[in-house]
Amino acid sequence: MHTTWRYDPTTLRLFIATCEEGSFAKAAERECMGASAVSKRIAELEEAVGSPLLYRFNKGVQPTPAGICLLEHAQRLLAELLKLSADLSRFTSGERGHVRIHANRSSIIQFLPDDLSSFQSAHPNVDVELEEHTSEQVVENILGNQCDLGIGAGLESAIELGLTVQNYHVDRLALVVREDHELATRGRIDFAESLAYRHIALHRDSPLYQTLDKAARAAQKAINYGVHLQSFDAVCRMIQGGLGIAVIPDRAVCESPEGPALVSIPLNDAWASRQFHIIAQPAEMRTATTQSFLEFLQTVV
Repeated sequence: MHTTWRYDPTTLRLFIATCEEGSFAKAAERECMGASAVSKRIAELEEAVGSPLLYRFNKGVQPTPAGICLLEHAQRLLAELLKLSADLSRFTSGERGHVRIHANRSSIIQFLPDDLSSFQSAHPNVDVELEEHTSEQVVENILGNQCDLGIGAGLESAIELGLTVQNYHVDRLALVVREDHELATRGRIDFAESLAYRHIALHRDSPLYQTLDKAARAAQKAINYGVHLQSFDAVCRMIQGGLGIAVIPDRAVCESPEGPALVSIPLNDAWASRQFHIIAQPAEMRTATTQSFLEFLQTVV
């Protein structure tokens, strides 16, 4: 049995040219090679096949029945190889591929829906996989190669771990109250002043919970939490239900049309403005698709 590994694409291309041109000399001219080199390649191909592939005449050559069979297969094979090369080049250029993103809840709610939609409209052949993690977990997952890009708040220190860090969006925390709450008419407020009221919080492991706890301790006060929840929309439902007030990102405020309207009051505190970052491995370790996505995000900030 003859193995096919000896049927290399270059030799097959020379065989096709020889059959189509009808002579070694014309095939050699077309492929920019010497006629003797083309003849030698075809002779080696015939040896590999175990059968003559060309009838040789004084004025040229014609394919034998075996040659006609090989010619048909070779033409299809090279066409598929060209298609394969074109398809793979799209991965190399970043036009096709797969990007794994781990991001914190705030960025997923506020920024990524619009940004991902815009990216996928421009790059329909790129698959994006998104998972929610805390900002701290995002750093660990990048280092562990569990994702290609990480998005979270306050990740500047990731650069000390050898990762690249670039600015993403900025969000602003606001005090959210019902429209009938006594604070609803305030234009701005200090977080410390809100501590006189009952608060609704995210779960204790959330970075926002920890930020607010730190701010309360700095003001030498305690936060009176009545409810701990897992999502911003659940927090907003509870505020509408009159169970308290809450500090959440202003773009995360959502209200049910069946309940009272909500009012967002900007906080005066400096920490209420949060810079989000995108972190990744160094450029030489990224895929073309990941680099393409990073460059896209730079245009939307």
